[in-house]
Amino acid sequence: MKIRHHLTFFILIISAAVLLFFSSELLLPVELKKIVFRSPQIDTIGHFIGFFILAWLIHSLIKLTLVETLITLSFYGALSELGQYYLGFRNGEFSDFFADIAGISSFILLKLLYLAYKKTYIKQVNKKNSSTFTRPD
Repeated sequence: MKIRHHLTFFILIISAAVLLFFSSELLLPVELKKIVFRSPQIDTIGHFIGFFILAWLIHSLIKLTLVETLITLSFYGALSELGQYYLGFRNGEFSDFFADIAGISSFILLKLLYLAYKKTYIKQVNKKNSSTFTRPD
């Protein structure tokens, strides 16, 4: 059941990315195309989404803790931007690195909120079940 939720979420994200990538070919209004592609920083949005998904995959599939995921992907993002800085055909940017960190942090924040919600929900269910069940004496 858990795998189905992950797969559904992953398919939705990929579908949205493909639609965004090919939106110039779709019959979208010109105004919408201008809003989406008006900024040359669409690459930064890609970094945010990419590292959000990467953090989700690393945490879910490899089973790293949230702290290990944060540290590992932060170093990966920093090293990839540093490597791009020294390549002649790419350029490393601080804004991309900050987008990487923001994507990782957003995943961790959402995961912590989900765990807190799940914990309180389980407490409420257990409290409700214990109050309705009385032991016969």
